[in-house]
This record gives sequence, C-alpha cells and structure tokens, in this order.
Amino acid sequence: MKKRQILRAAAGLGLLAAPAYAQAPFPSSSIRMVVAFPPGGNTDIFGRMFAEPFGRALGQSVVVDNRGGAGGLIGSAEVHRARPDGYTLIFQSPTAGITGPLTRRVPPFDPVTGFSHIAILGITPLALAVNPRLGVNSLAELIALIRAQPGRLSYGSSGIGGAPHLSTELLRIRVGNLDVVHVPYRGSGPLTQDLLSGTISFAVDAFTTLLPQHREGKLRIISVFGEQRAAVVPDVPTARESGFDVVTRIANYLAAPPGTPPDRLERLAAAARAAMSTPEIARALEAIAFVPVTDSTPESATRFIAEEAALWGPVIRAANIEIE
Repeated sequence: MKKRQILRAAAGLGLLAAPAYAQAPFPSSSIRMVVAFPPGGNTDIFGRMFAEPFGRALGQSVVVDNRGGAGGLIGSAEVHRARPDGYTLIFQSPTAGITGPLTRRVPPFDPVTGFSHIAILGITPLALAVNPRLGVNSLAELIALIRAQPGRLSYGSSGIGGAPHLSTELLRIRVGNLDVVHVPYRGSGPLTQDLLSGTISFAVDAFTTLLPQHREGKLRIISVFGEQRAAVVPDVPTARESGFDVVTRIANYLAAPPGTPPDRLERLAAAARAAMSTPEIARALEAIAFVPVTDSTPESATRFIAEEAALWGPVIRAANIEIE
C-alpha cells in the first residue's frame, strides 16, 4: 500500500514538474547571433555595437558569430535551418535577407516567411554621389546629362543585386530607362576608388562609404534617397524634392529561424528596443547617418520586410537580374 502511494506521489510530482520546466525563464543561456559577413564590414560593426546592450537587456551574453560567404546567403541559410528556440539569431542586412534570395535562380529561402522577424534596428537612406569633375550639382542635372549623352556615362555599385545597384535601377526605370552603363564592383572600397579617379561617373551607396569623401570635397553627394533629408547633409535634397519618386534605404534587422515561439520573439524584441534606445547606440549610429528604430515589434518588422520585398521584386525582374 505504501509503495503504491509513493508511486502515485512520484507521478504527481512528475506531472507538476513538466509545466515548471516548460515555463523556465527565457533566455537561460547565451544567445548566438550570426552576422552573415566577414569581420570589419558595416554590418559586422553595427552588429557588435548592438550585441552588448542587447545582451544586457536579456541578462545573457550575446556571442557574435561571423558566417560570411555568397553575399550573406551562407549565414542566412544556416539560421533559416537552425532550431527555432530563440537561441540562434541573425543580425541581418537587406542584401543577405531580401535582395540576395530574390536575385537567385533558386532562392534559398523566402525573405518574408523564411524567418521569424524580431525587430528593425537601424535605417539609413542611400545617397547618390558624383565625381565633382562631372560638373553636375543636382539629380536633375545628372539626368539631363545622361539623356544628352546616352550610353556614355557609367555608374558603379558595390555588387550585383544589392540595394545600391537596385536603387539605381529603380531610378532608371522611374525616370524612363536611362541609357547608362553599370559597372559592378566587389564591395564599396574599389567602387569608391574608381569614383574618385573619374573612371565611373556616379554611384549610389550608403553614407558610411560616401560621407567622408563628400566632406573632404573629393566626391559630391547630390541626392538622398530618403523620405526626408539626412541630418548629416541637411543641404542635400531628397530625390522626391527633385521630382523623382525614389525612396530606398538600408535597414539592419534581427531575425530568428521560422517557427520560433511568439513569446520568445516578444522577449527578444523588447530587449532589442531597449538596446536601440541607449544613448551609446544613438551616438554611434548618428555618426554614420543611421537612425535607430526604438519601437519595432515582430509584427511591424515582418510588415517592413514584406514591403521591401514587394519593392525590389519587380525591379529585379525588370532589370533581368538572375544569379545562379
């Protein structure tokens, strides 16, 4: 009799233990945050800047793991396939998370449904810069020059299918299929050198690349592809102000494997908002013309990614961009 009572008591304790285990606090160990590019680039710098206050808000360490290759698709695909428990995340860029898969003949994942999106973290508009020797001071003047000399001017991009390349293609389409030559580069470094030398006429890129040369007078930023002027170049009008409906941006965001539980996504999003609200992040991002996003949620982040995919999909098809 006593044995049966002991067994029943043990069984009862087991039933009680299961819910207690399921409700264990999250996170209870360190978080692995993948950056899908090598160390030292803009995404890596921002990711490492974010990791420390993000970890503080979570009460756990956040380990940055660089998994570069294939324009960010190797690291992205790895997180896409990872266990959806909230302990493996990706500090994502639009090249790796949105335009990269959309430009592939066989997409490795869907930009929207291939991840559980957590939060948009920081946004910067793209900008268009010219070599001062080109002799143009506005976007309207540049477009007039291209029209006057069809096929003679060239523009550079930091890679086929990236946001800078697609932004210029969007401009070409909305202006009326301008006849200008695209010169793709492997990154912003060689692109900037050829723009400085006058080998190419203009380029669209992030402020992190263009702003130092603009301030020294070696390049001239003539248009900002944002919804409003950028604080770092307040005298430069937006493309819309110049009469051209082009608004494009680079947004870094945090995502998890698809199927990650909603309560864990909410916990991670709250910590991301706390991290992006710190003065240290605001100061660091201001220097590179990024605007911190302090109110993002999993729902708003998912909508944002869907809107970006809807913008770039038609541009990619119109430009016949398809990468094996």
